[in-house]
Amino acid sequence: MNRSVMECNPHSVIEGLIIASKATGADEGYVYVRTEYSLAVERMKKAVKDATEIGILGSNIFGSNHNFTLYVMEGAGAFVCGEETALITSIEGKRGMPLPKPPFPACSGLWEKPTTINNVETLATIPVIINYGAQFYREIGLESSP
Repeated sequence: MNRSVMECNPHSVIEGLIIASKATGADEGYVYVRTEYSLAVERMKKAVKDATEIGILGSNIFGSNHNFTLYVMEGAGAFVCGEETALITSIEGKRGMPLPKPPFPACSGLWEKPTTINNVETLATIPVIINYGAQFYREIGLESSP
């Protein structure tokens, strides 16, 4: 599912990341994509490049004081990298292995900086919820599981 979002609508992921970066004060982000998902890698990289070229990413986004640089990180994609600390170590160039907690990534994560991790599906829904509201979003899915 996450792969499909990156292949079919990478800009929704970027928009969600920009909103999340503004909310958290982050000035850089990473999209981690399994190397074998070559179409997702290609489309995410192109979307990031295009967004940077037109000023949606980078310095002073939309004339604000908010700066946000986004990187597409290709990884080996081992199943274990679904665990947040393993994902962090993989981005840092180390073997993707889970680390003991604490410290939790929110306090000391990527390069020992506070880190928030979400999947691309979650990030892609942020613009939908903001544009159409929570009630609209709750109506997607089953009544017992909105």
